[in-house]
Amino acid sequence: MDVAEICPLTREGVAELLSQRQHDNDASSRNCKRRTPRWAFPSTVELWLPTEGSGERHTLATSINLSTHGIGIRCDEPLEPGLELGIAVHEPEVSFHGRAQVRHCTDTGRGFFIAGLEFVFDDPSG
Repeated sequence: MDVAEICPLTREGVAELLSQRQHDNDASSRNCKRRTPRWAFPSTVELWLPTEGSGERHTLATSINLSTHGIGIRCDEPLEPGLELGIAVHEPEVSFHGRAQVRHCTDTGRGFFIAGLEFVFDDPSG
């Protein structure tokens, strides 16, 4: 992958990727509590989890769904709600890197966890 294809995470960039991939409206999750619809979006996700001190630990997860506000993932370990971490989402068209905050994490009881991450954008209006 060309380094020029690794882009900062922005709401506009995610919206463009979703519009390129958008299926019919039946493919989206329309929960009335959500600000924006989510679309099924299986993809590789890299996470950089903060460690004691100022370090980070790298791990991989799989995305389940994506919206312009966040991403649902399947991961092998629990993530603490409120934790801010580094994230990269890799797709053939583009890779995004940025930050996200863990909103919830549920143990499925089947050896993996489902977590919801809200994107943290540098632009306060983002």
